[in-house]
Amino acid sequence: MAPNTAANALQDGKRRQAQALLGNGEVWLIAARESGVRPEPALTLVAGVDVTWDSLFLLTRTEAVAIVGRFDADAVPPGWTVHGYDADLRELLRAEVTRLGARRVLLNISEDDPLCDGLTSGLERRVRGWLAPGPDRMPDLEWDSAALLLGQLRSVKTPEEHAAIREAVDLAEAHLREMAAAAHPGWRERDVAAFLHGLCRRDDAEPSWGWNACPNVHIGPDSRPSHAPPGDHALRPGDLLHIDYGVRLSHGYCSDIQRTYRLPDGQPPAAEVQAAFRACWNAIQAGADALRPGTPGHAVDAAARAALVAAGYPEYQHALGHGLGRATHDGGTLLGPRWPRYGQTVEGPVRENEVYTLELGVMVPGHGFIGLEEDVVVRDGPPQWLSDRQDDLKSLG
Repeated sequence: MAPNTAANALQDGKRRQAQALLGNGEVWLIAARESGVRPEPALTLVAGVDVTWDSLFLLTRTEAVAIVGRFDADAVPPGWTVHGYDADLRELLRAEVTRLGARRVLLNISEDDPLCDGLTSGLERRVRGWLAPGPDRMPDLEWDSAALLLGQLRSVKTPEEHAAIREAVDLAEAHLREMAAAAHPGWRERDVAAFLHGLCRRDDAEPSWGWNACPNVHIGPDSRPSHAPPGDHALRPGDLLHIDYGVRLSHGYCSDIQRTYRLPDGQPPAAEVQAAFRACWNAIQAGADALRPGTPGHAVDAAARAALVAAGYPEYQHALGHGLGRATHDGGTLLGPRWPRYGQTVEGPVRENEVYTLELGVMVPGHGFIGLEEDVVVRDGPPQWLSDRQDDLKSLG
């Protein structure tokens, strides 16, 4: 299947999934303008089209309607009833909302989840004004956030999405194997990143979170984990190399994994390095054991956090895991602690068929950072590992 055809099939599946989540009288209204400049994440998910003029995409349980500028009309994929306009879209919008029997309109606004907050405040005011009650017997509509629907839509993946993410995981792991075989003393963090970027270009992929930020690379005891671009710390025998990496493929889905390596020095890894690796592995396993449908996100994080602390290591200062799909942070429930900065995202339940990362790490003084991250699918029982889980410290070269 050609890349564009594969992407269209994935988006068509998400549109149908969204429609199944809507109730009678509900209309999910996705509004966008100049989306190439200011992307609307939900529009990318269900239609995969860029628009120039003010555009409205309306979904009900049974219909999908697009109201777009005339020159954007031919770009809307199959599955949508398309209305092109020239001077004004208001009459079209009011007629369609009335015809669809709308009583409740869901908009992409959210205080907690940026991927559910794609509607700008200015465009929201315009939409509400266009649908204000008037002499044409426009109904008095109820307005609400689409965050619950969109969060579930983004996080609960179809089988086709699982396959797309698995493809991205497989390629990222293949790249890391090539990197590990090529690594040698004197290689700097920026050399590791450049090598992986070369593999992305070769394989028609791109780094999951951008060329300037992905991968994150940390070498040795003086390089602390951060989101900063790779630096000049160089590999020496006995050093640890930690890398956070993923690739995005042409269909739009990506991977996100972390691996830790060691450059051999003729001696086995120090006992404290081995102990830290095993503690991280066990903590991720504790999180995986708790990752079951219906479990709140904060409870999954708590299980992993408790295991790491019980092994004598400090808490990691982030969430255990996040949704993965078209974005490396793909919305929905977060597997994180009840910290104010996470808001309500950690209160939601884990759902079957969601895809999460499981990630944590510890700094080992005198050696470097050990960080592990795996990609998993939630099942009715133990999760399915999409990544080839790292079970021991890997050697470079």
